[in-house]
Amino acid sequence: MKRIWIPLILLFSVSTLMLLYQWDRAEAGSKKVSKLQDLEISMTVKENQLHFAYTYEQVKAGIYTLEIPEKATEIVCSQKEESPCRITNQKNPEMILEMEGEVFVDYTMPMPENEVINDWMIKLKKDDRVMHSTFSLTIQDFDEVKDPWLVPSKKQSDIQMENLHYYKFPSINEPLPMARKGEASLWHVGNSIVTYEAGTELAASVKQEIQNFLEGMGPVLIQLDQSVTKVSSNHMKVEGRDIEKLQAKYVVDHLRKVTAEANPWELKVVKNIFTRNNSLMASEVAASLTKDELMMWKDRLLQAENIKDLGVYLDEALSNVFGAETSFFRNYEAPTEDNLYFVESRHVFNHGQLVTDRIVHYHGSPYLALPDLSRVLNYKLTEIEKSKVYRLEVPGKEYRFYVDQPTFIVNNESFGMGQKVLIMVEDSPFINWHDLQELVDINLTTGSDFEQKKIGSPMTGDPAFLNHQR
Repeated sequence: MKRIWIPLILLFSVSTLMLLYQWDRAEAGSKKVSKLQDLEISMTVKENQLHFAYTYEQVKAGIYTLEIPEKATEIVCSQKEESPCRITNQKNPEMILEMEGEVFVDYTMPMPENEVINDWMIKLKKDDRVMHSTFSLTIQDFDEVKDPWLVPSKKQSDIQMENLHYYKFPSINEPLPMARKGEASLWHVGNSIVTYEAGTELAASVKQEIQNFLEGMGPVLIQLDQSVTKVSSNHMKVEGRDIEKLQAKYVVDHLRKVTAEANPWELKVVKNIFTRNNSLMASEVAASLTKDELMMWKDRLLQAENIKDLGVYLDEALSNVFGAETSFFRNYEAPTEDNLYFVESRHVFNHGQLVTDRIVHYHGSPYLALPDLSRVLNYKLTEIEKSKVYRLEVPGKEYRFYVDQPTFIVNNESFGMGQKVLIMVEDSPFINWHDLQELVDINLTTGSDFEQKKIGSPMTGDPAFLNHQR
């Protein structure tokens, strides 16, 4: 069999070079031919076999290692001159090159059953350093002339002849998935490609979700209407059209790869957040971030590398997005219900008198420490039931507040309604700024008078004023 393959490979190489020469002339026309990449890759499809031909423009003499696809076979190398170039050990190959110059490397692979080619590229390494990062790719298909190949990259050429379909994709810097279109419908989103069941339409909401997901990402091939959801860096299968599930799996898989911990519990919370699962911790994040902030948090998580402590990183990412500090993941202790709040160091004044030096943001609203307020403003605060019920006495009125409840009692005879008027932060009650100013005749400001005018009154401004404009 090997004796037959060697002349076939040589024949393929010669025909590839001749075709490339003809196509380059056809593409150039009256224009100048652009400078060739330092690495050219050609894939020829014939009789359900894939033949790859690599042309390295200039390689120095030496011993190189080749990282090869799992199913690559018949790996050979050659040069134009008669200088010897040989491959040792087909399973873990090394390339021995005795003279510097242009080098050709060839190998074959069977067509995958699903006709999506992911693991196809070889890496040429010298002292563990990859020799080439960008390349041009050509596909020559003799089997399915009318069935186009999909590669999430801009095409330079797409030429169809009687028994050949030829494609060229220039300036690619990573091994992209390649797939035949088949019967699927197509939607191009920039350089990314989305396929879905033929004869159906994509809802506007699904398109928007996909566009949001792809924002800031490199070229990707997304196949909708699949039986399972699977993700890699640039090829994704989606169960039905559940983009939320895709997004959650993509973020979680990335975090799992870059964290040092084996199976951190925080990953389940992150998954729940992006699939809108109504778990306690996920609900807190959803209630505290806007949709845009949640996407900013997702983008920051996808930038993570070498995480030593996932809880610390998640908190730092939340703090960066929100603009104030939190220790939500670090302080969480199951099975207690913890609130996600952000602490901002900022002075709050009442007619020039310092009331407190920090503000807590919870579910988009600012809160102030009730003990600080009562002490500075000479109000009487009584803890009726620890961490549950508090009585605040102010000139002419008395209020009874219940932690985490919207209702309260006024003068032991009537009810009032606010948001969550009182919350517990580090074993101390904090009162909602807006509810407080509705109930008590005070005018709290932050910073200097100039700063207050610039920000606006918390009574008339947006609920989460200060550093965090929502």
